[in-house]
Amino acid sequence: MPGFLNGYTMLFVDRTAPETYGELVSWDDDAAAFENMTNGVGMHPGHGLQVLEIQQRIWAFLVKCCRILLQDVISTVESEVLPNPGPPAIQDENAMLLEIVSLEAPYRLPAHLEFDRLKAMASAERNSREDHLWSMREDPGYFGETMQELSEHRQEMLLDTRGKPHPTLKEAGRPLFWNRVLGTAFVPAYFGLAIFDEVVKQVEKVASIYAACKENLNGEEGLPTDLFDAFQNLRFLLDAAKTDLVLNLKVGLFASPPIRQFCVRKPQEPNTSKIRSTFEPPRNDHAVNRLMPLFNILFNDEQLFLFGLHTITDEIGRLIRTDPAVATLISPYIAERISSLSVVSECLHQLHIFQPWAQKIDDGMDLKNDELSRQYNQTFKGWANIMGINNFEGSQVYKYADPTDGKFDYPAHRRRNKQNVDIMRKAEANLDAFWEAVDRHYKSRSGGSQHDKVAYLLSKDRAVQRTPPWEEPDKTKNFASVAPVEYVYQPFSSVYHDATKQITCVFDRTTLDERAVKPKTRGNAPQPAEPTAPATATQDIQPQPIFTVDKRAHKVFKSLFHSPYNTNLPGEFPWSNFLHAMVLIGFSAEKVHGSAWNFTPNTIDPGVERSIQFHEPHPSNKLPMLLARRYGRRLARNFAWSGDMFRLA
Repeated sequence: MPGFLNGYTMLFVDRTAPETYGELVSWDDDAAAFENMTNGVGMHPGHGLQVLEIQQRIWAFLVKCCRILLQDVISTVESEVLPNPGPPAIQDENAMLLEIVSLEAPYRLPAHLEFDRLKAMASAERNSREDHLWSMREDPGYFGETMQELSEHRQEMLLDTRGKPHPTLKEAGRPLFWNRVLGTAFVPAYFGLAIFDEVVKQVEKVASIYAACKENLNGEEGLPTDLFDAFQNLRFLLDAAKTDLVLNLKVGLFASPPIRQFCVRKPQEPNTSKIRSTFEPPRNDHAVNRLMPLFNILFNDEQLFLFGLHTITDEIGRLIRTDPAVATLISPYIAERISSLSVVSECLHQLHIFQPWAQKIDDGMDLKNDELSRQYNQTFKGWANIMGINNFEGSQVYKYADPTDGKFDYPAHRRRNKQNVDIMRKAEANLDAFWEAVDRHYKSRSGGSQHDKVAYLLSKDRAVQRTPPWEEPDKTKNFASVAPVEYVYQPFSSVYHDATKQITCVFDRTTLDERAVKPKTRGNAPQPAEPTAPATATQDIQPQPIFTVDKRAHKVFKSLFHSPYNTNLPGEFPWSNFLHAMVLIGFSAEKVHGSAWNFTPNTIDPGVERSIQFHEPHPSNKLPMLLARRYGRRLARNFAWSGDMFRLA
């Protein structure tokens, strides 16, 4: 036979006996032998020989270790072999870093596809996007900061090669600039939710099909058609999400305030909105020169294919975490998008380790690209019209959105008094007026709004919080016994809700719908003080769970759910305290690259089944009171938690 045994495939999969492990199969004798070599089931004999040589040394080393550790145990030749107890718990699984998981991977048992982990990561990202959408429509302060952040990461903010600002920044009121900002604000918010909701659904579909047929799978045979197709559809969807996120990063990175000083824009050409910018690295040993080569690979399809998305996101995350100078170059906006990209990267990596079939799934993607594209377009066919009119240029909507005049100032974290309440109510009215204008913009041009496309994805028992008018406290009553009402609830948007069915009174959301009260999945909202209208239904409501926590966690929850009517306003606290508090009540916390932490309930103790994602403050490691209040409102929204549910041990 030839020296390199061309015409043969070496097989290892499902071969555990010495007689069959590393078996050579001739292409002439087995029609599937060549395909097995190309799709990862087997390998070329030259590579297989290298594997055997490496394994020989590894196993010899492991046997020596076992003999040293187990000197008092009788040889396995003479004693009964006990069943495999499974992998040891190497670290505290309640809080871990994606970077650490990647570093430990070569030293752990061979990785395998974990559907629970895949679903948890996708669900956390999906839920985070839903929360973002609610906050954009509900919280004027959050909306104003988001608009300001979007504007600061547009390439119009770059000076051109002659040191001059972009023409749109010279216009009075900047109408064209703010309308263009609006054009980039809604597709990521709305379509991003639709994308990741579909990712979660397809993960569940793949997991369901796999569970039904996993006992009959054979490594040397192909996957069942329905499972194979489901994997390819999920892979295509994740690739599409990756493309959108990378493009979003590419546009925002160069204009981000920390990186802007190293970039210039070419003078704007007339009659075009295209902007051309270049990166000009400093000559000295600046931290940006350690960071940008990684982004250059990320933005180059050919280079990214060679290095792999998972490798690049891991390295970017490691560099940000270990190099303080690099960390200062990452704005919170960019950090959040790196987090989203790392979620997609980890999901794709999970599919890649579905061996030995992953290679065959990948190889078939190009052949089915047209079919997969048609299925993708069919899934999101309703979005074509929305994206086609996602242009506000020439409209007056910008007047409602410009946050620079203070119209969205929202002192929700400050003590309630008449002045602050009036400011909050005015900001809420300004935000409601903006969304009415936006919804009508879409409806008038396509017959449906961008919100209609995701309305079915939103939690049915949620409503927009609005601040009630200020009422002077009655000094003759015990203030502690009758708590003022912090918020009233109203429908999400008057544009698509029937006005005759709107509920504008103060109400207990858990009495609106049976779905609002579920065992284990949600807590119960606190009873409102003196509701102005009767509840729509009466039913037995489960008592609120009570969490007994230590002093460190209790201080965190007091800050998250602090009542602004309390005169003792808490201050900021370390992010590590927030992690401690969430882990203490039954969540596992996983840091993905960027700034996001995914919190997944790992027991029934927290009484919830839904994952939630929070972003670590950047660059500071302390959670300010304003952000703490927002996080508290999100926890109340998702789990119906309140401050009186947490008691000091």
